[in-house]
Amino acid sequence: MTFTNDEQAQHWSELAPTWIELGDQLERVSGQPGLLAMDRLSLRPGESVLDLGCGSGRTTLELARRVSPQGLAVGVDIAAEMIDHARRRTDSTADVRLEFLVADVQVTDLGQDRFDAAFSRFGVMFFSDPVAAFRNVRGALRPGGRLAFVCWQSIFENEWMLLPAAAALSVTGATQPLPEPNAPGPFSLADPERIQDLLGTAGYADVEVTRHNDVISIGEDRIREVAVLSTRVGSVRTMLGEADDDTRHRVVAAIEETWRARLDGGEARASRGVNVVSAAT
Repeated sequence: MTFTNDEQAQHWSELAPTWIELGDQLERVSGQPGLLAMDRLSLRPGESVLDLGCGSGRTTLELARRVSPQGLAVGVDIAAEMIDHARRRTDSTADVRLEFLVADVQVTDLGQDRFDAAFSRFGVMFFSDPVAAFRNVRGALRPGGRLAFVCWQSIFENEWMLLPAAAALSVTGATQPLPEPNAPGPFSLADPERIQDLLGTAGYADVEVTRHNDVISIGEDRIREVAVLSTRVGSVRTMLGEADDDTRHRVVAAIEETWRARLDGGEARASRGVNVVSAAT
């Protein structure tokens, strides 16, 4: 029996206002890896494509452009607030076909043999039952359909997340309990072997996982902005919890100091590691 993903629905509903507000800044980290996965689909005009965990609809709009003029892109997200925002920001887009749906991919009926392809940019790591979710997506794909997504490698291959967390810890001393192995979270699909196993169990063929590693550069003039951003998302946000203003100021200062120690030629650099995944029905 498959259960609804209620905990993640509540989590992303709470985070939605922050994600919407910080969309342009977060795009600097997630945008390019998303395109790597999107290119794997080799979308053609007239096809229909499903965008899993579409958030504010940026990726859905790009998918729609790739299958225009007669193709269709359908964005789904578990947070109603994100879908409402996606509809508002794309409601004047007349040159492409777009739809948005609030959906728990584990249980929502996405249609049968409806789509040529499915895509996700960092939206598939949060399933409490990933086999059920991927199997449901497979059912919505036509025979010969394609799946492609991008997900994070471990935190140790992502210094852009690791370094702010370490700086915050040096101030607060507030460690977080380790999640259960393979529990929903940003690193639940860090292991390529687990991805292969999950997708194989869900009925996919030709599963390919490519590790992609590069570097994020932060200009000296953006270090303060990035340090503040780090306190509002991810593990640092969780670590701070209900911390007072003084603690928050000290954490921002510690993160700034960490990045400034890495300055070289006016830029601080940190690793970014993702898995780019493709499969077929």
